[in-house]
Amino acid sequence: MRKAKIIRTRQVVSPLLTLLAAVALSGVTTVHASDNTDKTPAVNESVQSSATSQQGQAAATDRKAGTLSDDDLEKLIDRSDATPTQDILKMKDGVPSDQQEAWLTVAKRVADQDLSTSHREQVILYNEIKIVVPAPKAAAPSAESDASNQASNASAQNPSSAASSAAASSSSSSAAASSSSQSKPEAAPAKNEAASAAATPAPVTDNRYVSVTDKNAVLYADLNGTKKQEGAAVYQRTFKSQAKYQKDGVTYLALYDANQTLQGYMNQASIKVAAGAGGVWTNASGYASLTKPGQDVYGNLDTKQVIKKSDDVLDNTYFISGAYHHLDGQVYYSLYDSHNNWLGYMAGSGFETVNSAEGAWAAASGYAKVVDKNYAIYNSFKFDATGSTDHYYQQYFKKVGQYHHVNGAVYYSVFDLFGHWLGYVNSAAVQNVTIANPEGTWQADDRYVTVTDNRATLYSDFNWTKKQAATDVMLQTFKSTGKYHNLNGLTYLSLYDKDGNWRGYINQQSITVGVSDGGAWLPANAYTTFTAANVNAYADFNQQKVATSGAGLVNQTVNISGQYHAFGGVVYYSIYDVRGKWLGYVDASQVKTTSSAAGLWLPHDGYLTTTQSGQMIYTNLDSFAGGRTTTANYQRTFRIMGEYKHYNGATYYSLYDGNGNWMGYLNSALGSESKEAQGVWMNYNANVLITASNAALYSSFFNMTRDTSSLYGGVYQVSGKYSHVNGTTYYSLYDGNRWLGYLASWATTPYMDYYDWTKPSQSKPYPDVNMYPNLSIEVDIAKQRVYIKNGSTNLYTMYASTGIDNSTPRGHFAIQTERGYSFYNANEGMGARYWTSFLDHGVYLFHSVPTDASGNYIVSQAKMLGKQPGSHGCVRLTIPDAQWINAHIKVGTPVYIY
Repeated sequence: MRKAKIIRTRQVVSPLLTLLAAVALSGVTTVHASDNTDKTPAVNESVQSSATSQQGQAAATDRKAGTLSDDDLEKLIDRSDATPTQDILKMKDGVPSDQQEAWLTVAKRVADQDLSTSHREQVILYNEIKIVVPAPKAAAPSAESDASNQASNASAQNPSSAASSAAASSSSSSAAASSSSQSKPEAAPAKNEAASAAATPAPVTDNRYVSVTDKNAVLYADLNGTKKQEGAAVYQRTFKSQAKYQKDGVTYLALYDANQTLQGYMNQASIKVAAGAGGVWTNASGYASLTKPGQDVYGNLDTKQVIKKSDDVLDNTYFISGAYHHLDGQVYYSLYDSHNNWLGYMAGSGFETVNSAEGAWAAASGYAKVVDKNYAIYNSFKFDATGSTDHYYQQYFKKVGQYHHVNGAVYYSVFDLFGHWLGYVNSAAVQNVTIANPEGTWQADDRYVTVTDNRATLYSDFNWTKKQAATDVMLQTFKSTGKYHNLNGLTYLSLYDKDGNWRGYINQQSITVGVSDGGAWLPANAYTTFTAANVNAYADFNQQKVATSGAGLVNQTVNISGQYHAFGGVVYYSIYDVRGKWLGYVDASQVKTTSSAAGLWLPHDGYLTTTQSGQMIYTNLDSFAGGRTTTANYQRTFRIMGEYKHYNGATYYSLYDGNGNWMGYLNSALGSESKEAQGVWMNYNANVLITASNAALYSSFFNMTRDTSSLYGGVYQVSGKYSHVNGTTYYSLYDGNRWLGYLASWATTPYMDYYDWTKPSQSKPYPDVNMYPNLSIEVDIAKQRVYIKNGSTNLYTMYASTGIDNSTPRGHFAIQTERGYSFYNANEGMGARYWTSFLDHGVYLFHSVPTDASGNYIVSQAKMLGKQPGSHGCVRLTIPDAQWINAHIKVGTPVYIY
């Protein structure tokens, strides 16, 4: 491996380019600070030429110079190899080959800054060269002052070389000083007037163009430190330096403007020497659109040589690749095309600056016909294609603007002929055409039309300016007074409202033509119920002729099969009855609609007693789904809470039971209505036995007159009944011809020659044995009755048939564990069901009326129930009574037979 060259220098050094030139000339591998104290090697001409090259040459390279800024180059310094005593600065990847020398300049500036704060040795590794900047040990003379003095002496001895020596000194000190001036303001000349007067610095003739490159530069009014301007006010300005002065170790330049007027004095470290009056190249980017005619394009900024006019390249867009702040006060930009061909310099006021490559928008109008299928249509200048001219081949676009892209192409911003923006298309894909009357010729029209497309738009002109969205006028009817057959192939109608106001142009495809001022027929499928006799149905849309009077429509549900949104602003429904007969047009604002054929819910309050069995109680009046029938609810009274006049002609009541539970809908013809909760009177003739001693007798519902204690056990006549909404049936009870009152049916049992052994003995429910802790069973042989008691209170009475010849034992017993579903005694020729033992573990039983060998009940034996003994010692009961005891009476329940 080749060994890197090492250069050692002092803390304040001559410019890096000079230093590198010295290395190149001397061939020294290691240069110490003491080696360069008294003399500075001459700067190689090739190095010096970088600061004095002609502007024509700068124009050819200024795009490359502007590739990376100083800030970008500083980011490409690698400091990761630092040691406790050294800061090591290396070049990262990514520095262009033509900017490595600029990187070295930046690295030296950074090293100088770090040295002033860390006081550690700075090492710069540049290709194969190692530059060492040692840590300071003691104050040293200013290298800048040395260089200046050397230049002054050289000028005195050899006038012809003074300018070049001064230029070298100025360039050297400028590079070193500018690096530090970026981070802190410069020191002003000392304001000691006595000393200044005693030692006024002698001017050295200067004749250079300089540009201010320090953002914190100060322009002084004199050499005594009086500030005139600073910072942004002078930054990047170009001046003519006529003389320079040495004061307090600092070189000051006397700066003049284009009118040869002295502007002030500035530290030489804040400037950079320019090749001419154009100033130094500065970084600038962007795009220039040449939209202004008659502007000059220069080939040289010193001579102001005009090489062409902007008219030759008008509307073209160019890259901006650097700027020059000229002595005349204007900023000139260096412009290139997309093929890297240099156009020249133009003043910033001579073009329009834009930030994107398409350039500035320019006006374009008229129409273009697509003649090439092979071009993309873009929605932005990122060139993301959203369509192709193939889709629009031989069709027309409307142009609304154009862009002259830096790539040399012209792009039109185009709309289709329906007013939809399509994007940007290359002008090479289309041919400009002239169309005199694209909207078409006006033609008379005299029709009523209804807007039926909610996606349409009403336009105020044929530039497709939106006047109103169709959603705002949807289903409204207008009068079309004219029409246009547009270039886009569509017909547009000119619409007016009923007040004569013009509403705009609309695509004919968005309307439906009406047959009259009623507008177009529009489909509808709904129902309405007429609830008032003053709403008529008309035969026309002017309400002049009545088709069906309100009196003929009241309480009727009709079908709405269509609607008209009339020109006058009224909406009409076309209505039909269930037979399909047309009834007329009705004003929609006069009725309410529903989607159900049941019609509208109407208030109704009353009571309905069902009078027919086997009929459905519906839960839905459209599907006629049902959940109940009147069979289980025959002669039951319900509360009416509303009704529906169905389209089929029937009236349906909405029914609720006495607990507020909804039961469903029932045809009103299947019951009888009452205003009272007991329902309607129903014919019923029977003899009943009073089986409850404390039931109430009512003279009206519910006005109690007495109880049944004096009637208990007697037989009375029933001449009618009511099925109350509370679920109880009430008998109208007579004793011969004397009316006793209304009695709940549960307090009685039908009186017959025999008792119904297939039913419970009483109509009321059996008691819940879990509610009575003192439950017992008593058997009255004399009365042929069984009593279910709780203590002394009788809960339920059952018909019984005990043993013949007093074969049923009397006494106190208890329910035993033995019980079963059925048995058969062959010796006796009979058996029974639901048996429960109370004595001798299966010998003496409670059971049903007897069965034969086939399991059929023996009717002749069953008729003895409640009338006379018939068993061989057991206690016979009705089938349900025996089943209930078998299922519910617990083992150990006391049994008392007497």
